[in-house]
Amino acid sequence: MGETRVRWREWGEEAFREAREQDKPILLSISATWCHWCHVMDRGIPGDPIHTGTYSDPEIAELINTYFIPIRVDTDRRPDINARYNMGGWPTTAFLTPDGEILTGATYIPPMQMRQVLLQVLQYYRSNRAEIQRRIQEIARRRQEAARPMARPGAQLSWTVPLHLIGLIARAYDPVYGGFGEAPKFPHPEASLLLLVEYVRGGRRDERLAEMVRRTLHGMAEGGMYDHVEGGWFRYSTTRDWSLPHFEKMLEDHARLIVVYLYAAEVLEDEGLREPAVKALDYVERTLYDPERGVFWGSQDADEEYYALSRRERAMRPPPAVDRTVYTNWNSQMALTLLIAADILEEDRLQETAIRNLDAVWEWTFDASTGALVHYVDIHGERADAKGVPPLLGDQVHYARAALAAFQRTGERRFLERALQLRPYLESALADREGGGFFDRPEDPRAIGALRIRQKPLEENAVAAEFYLTLHDLTGDREARAIAERALLAFEQDYVKYDFAAAPYGLAVYRAITEPVRIHVIGPLEDPTTRQLLAAAWRGDPFARVVIPMDPERDAPVIQAQGFSTDGLPVAYVCLGDRCLAPARTPEELAERIAALA
Repeated sequence: MGETRVRWREWGEEAFREAREQDKPILLSISATWCHWCHVMDRGIPGDPIHTGTYSDPEIAELINTYFIPIRVDTDRRPDINARYNMGGWPTTAFLTPDGEILTGATYIPPMQMRQVLLQVLQYYRSNRAEIQRRIQEIARRRQEAARPMARPGAQLSWTVPLHLIGLIARAYDPVYGGFGEAPKFPHPEASLLLLVEYVRGGRRDERLAEMVRRTLHGMAEGGMYDHVEGGWFRYSTTRDWSLPHFEKMLEDHARLIVVYLYAAEVLEDEGLREPAVKALDYVERTLYDPERGVFWGSQDADEEYYALSRRERAMRPPPAVDRTVYTNWNSQMALTLLIAADILEEDRLQETAIRNLDAVWEWTFDASTGALVHYVDIHGERADAKGVPPLLGDQVHYARAALAAFQRTGERRFLERALQLRPYLESALADREGGGFFDRPEDPRAIGALRIRQKPLEENAVAAEFYLTLHDLTGDREARAIAERALLAFEQDYVKYDFAAAPYGLAVYRAITEPVRIHVIGPLEDPTTRQLLAAAWRGDPFARVVIPMDPERDAPVIQAQGFSTDGLPVAYVCLGDRCLAPARTPEELAERIAALA
């Protein structure tokens, strides 16, 4: 972060012990490398009489250093802390008791206001101990209730969930500018994806669904949310009409948006949606990808002045800084997006980049001692586990899902084996065996403050469910399907609290209640025809099929048990339920079989 006069501590037992011993409240600052107003709070804006730098003000720094224990946390490196303490944005400025319970908080606080806030918090902390204790107990009770949604006995997944969510999305839709909700307006790509999936399922007849997606995606691509010089999307718009963005660019956002734009371009036959996606891919590969290491960096800093320049003017000054940290979950999301983009655009190099990335991320982040992936490794070699960050749910499930996608497209067994290697940690350290689903982090008797209560994140449980559902379809493992269903049923009532932002959950439920087309490709991987059939199997809709590569020697018992002939290999069988069509031996025949079942 920026250089300040505040003597920041790292989150950990040492800082909290110091607060307890000195009986001082804690000032928790949650910041980010890409966050413009975090930098302003640290250093100020040159020439601005109001935003002069809160933490670089000598008087404020002296107050903080004398009467508080200041702790600085990077939101990307500690999503578990951010999930529990964020006060509505970045920077987060939270005041805690020495035990880590929230007293009060805000986001950006300018210097003039900060002096008053510090004195008020200090006075409140010293004079209201009994009230603080009562509030802490109430907060802890509510947090405990909210942290553990549980599956109801006898509950079942049904079309009610995705259809209800589509109704919530439609209610939040902005018919003038597109998008969902009011300003500030975020992309919510999964909301558009859920609309697209339902549009396709309904035979492409409900034009209202298509129009919501079309207007939303064009609004984001044609307005200020998109960088029309270098490509790529900014994180969100502060205005309803997409005109004034926050200028940071995030790897995660591009992974989520690119695939929706490419899919929408195919489904809606709209080339105007393909172009920004392709340009965004170029931006990601040019700016966030390290071809030497095979990894993607996390983000690019917000710089309002830089992004206001023309192409020629930008070329004359250094670009905004890139956070050279490898985040396992975001890299895995981008790898999955590249695999799907390779199918849609028919560009083999994108698949090659995805495969190299998944190999590199496994090499960088897999910890054999835990059987899990660490959350991050930066360019200097600092690892999350060395900083006390346990293996988190999001990293395991995003990588496992991407690994299964890679296995389905290449037949390379190591990706299936890696996904299976992550299962023991998921099911022993993170699973809620009683209530269904997964916690965000493992049980830790040394956890501090709000980290003592584990949370079940809706979106990451949806990804976990998709992983287990795909694993069942690939291997026939019924336990995997049961785990997926219980993860989804844990939120069968609670998802409504998230309103239309529960779209990722709706997509996972849709996946669970819709039987996918299964394409069995049987043949030696070294045979070019086998690879051609694997590629052809993914032409078309990537969200309604499972491709099962089968080696005629290694998988012979399974092939025989399923009644597939091994004459005239390589061959592909297209099946839905118990029905399988005649074998296909060319990409053209396979396309015909898929179309017949679609």
